[in-house]
Amino acid sequence: MYINKSKNLQSYKTSEESSYAVKDKPAVVSAILMELKRSMNIVADKIESTKDWKPSEDDIKLKNKHFTKALTAIYSLQVSLNFDDGSSNIAIKLFQLYEYCRQQLIKGFSKKVVDGIKKGAEAIESICEAWQKGVANAK
Repeated sequence: MYINKSKNLQSYKTSEESSYAVKDKPAVVSAILMELKRSMNIVADKIESTKDWKPSEDDIKLKNKHFTKALTAIYSLQVSLNFDDGSSNIAIKLFQLYEYCRQQLIKGFSKKVVDGIKKGAEAIESICEAWQKGVANAK
């Protein structure tokens, strides 16, 4: 019993240390954007490829995993927006884009429609590229 507690405590300490390892917040946002685009594309591909037949258990698990990852990424991006400074107009537009992506994921997942997911992923890719250029120029 004490061994399990010790392992759990060690895991907690390791995760606690790793959460402070990333000091570059723009890099975190960039990574979330890239993962969002990737997950959205995987969800769209799995919906599209299994539309006409009963999907395998692996296909279902992969689609569900990336659906959850995409929604988590969207939430993370939405809560990271700053509506209080002079760039609140940009924050509002980004929030609307993220909300569109969220709605299209849910619609695609429930109704097997992928066009909106693909459009959202393309928009996220453009945002990601612009974000990376902006970060590079700011250095």
